[in-house]
Parts: sequence; structure tokens; C-alpha cells
Amino acid sequence: MKYAFYLFILLGTLNGCSPTKNYPPAADALDAAREFLGSCLKGDFEKAAAYMVADEPNKKLLKEAEETYRAKSANQQKQFSEASLQNISIEEVSTTTTIIYYTYSFDKVARKVKAVLNNNIWLVDFKYTFNPNL
Repeated sequence: MKYAFYLFILLGTLNGCSPTKNYPPAADALDAAREFLGSCLKGDFEKAAAYMVADEPNKKLLKEAEETYRAKSANQQKQFSEASLQNISIEEVSTTTTIIYYTYSFDKVARKVKAVLNNNIWLVDFKYTFNPNL
């Protein structure tokens, strides 16, 4: 009985230390892009990673985006967190690939991101933003 108690405590502790959270899967390409981009704007890069294709180039780019975000002043981070996506247009390249064009409310610079259907889950392929030939 004593060992069962310690095992229960150990399992509870390990479960509480889990570094990732469960986020609901994106319903479609736009939902994946919205969740990913919104999380980046708010500085929640753990959540952004949950909506991104988890290959090494994407992980590296997301880490760089996080470092850039963290280097900004508190006022700049606040401006980002209050921003919204605007001028959204969608190009369905295929049944598994969608390009989302958008601007942010704070700078109006045209941007794009690609969402792909991967194992029946929509995820953002972040590297496409930097190299649209992919």
C-alpha cells in the first residue's frame, strides 16, 4: 500500500510536469493559420508549435521568431498581442494545401503562410513564408 501511494505521487508529479499541452486540432487550413499566427503574436510559441509542421527547418524558424519577439520591448509585445489578422484571402492549391494571404493590423505588410493537411490534421508549414518556392 505504501508503494502504491508513492507510485501515485510520482505519476501525478510527472504528469504535472508535462511540457506540452493538448490543443484542439484545427478544423481547416484557415483555423490552423489563425491559431498559429495568433499564438505567435501573443508570444505563445508552445501553442504555435502545436499548429505547425514539426520538421527541423520549421522548428528553427519558430525559435528565431520567438527570439525576435522576446527581444522586443514590452510595449512592442503589447502592440503585437493586440494586433489582428486583416485582408485575409485564401488560395486552395489542392485538397491538402492552402495558401493564406493576410496583413497584420499594425503594419499592413502583405504576408502569406501555407497550411497543409498532414495525417488528417491541418498544420502550418512556416518555412513557406520565407521560401515560397517550397
